[in-house]
Amino acid sequence: MKKTILTNALLATLLLSTSHSTLASDSIFQVAIVKGAIGTTDLAQGKVESGIKKLTASEKSQDFYANKMNLCVAYLQSDFTHSNKSESACTEAISSLESVKRQSNKVRYLTALNYSNRGVARYRKNQLDAALTDFELAVKIDNNEITVSNLRKIKQLLPLEQVESATELSD
Repeated sequence: MKKTILTNALLATLLLSTSHSTLASDSIFQVAIVKGAIGTTDLAQGKVESGIKKLTASEKSQDFYANKMNLCVAYLQSDFTHSNKSESACTEAISSLESVKRQSNKVRYLTALNYSNRGVARYRKNQLDAALTDFELAVKIDNNEITVSNLRKIKQLLPLEQVESATELSD
């Protein structure tokens, strides 16, 4: 029953991608949130704390995946009070998607966006190899405009030898 609800929610989900200036240095990355889900309006209007309150209050919601994806981005946008929680929220969103048995194009697309979001979270935590690995995996799952752009941008920011060694490890 829960899997059916999750699958139906995923199939009906539309995404809004936007650049958020979380820090001056990582505002070049794009993140994705679920349009129409809890907290989306607040996040789009820059009311991050309000969005976080709504998202954390509704964690038992049937739309677990959308809450975690939006919470990941909300934590990325927040001050450093919540920023350490973003990677965990992204990972929970990824896990909920990977548990879906029918891996449609839409599910792969959403999974890739979540890996990309987590890459931004890891970049902010200065986990550069892990961020690069997430961006590469995102492109491997679905090479959409956001994932490709974020991978290209991190490769421009990292020293060449770090990009080459991380790529060798992920192969």
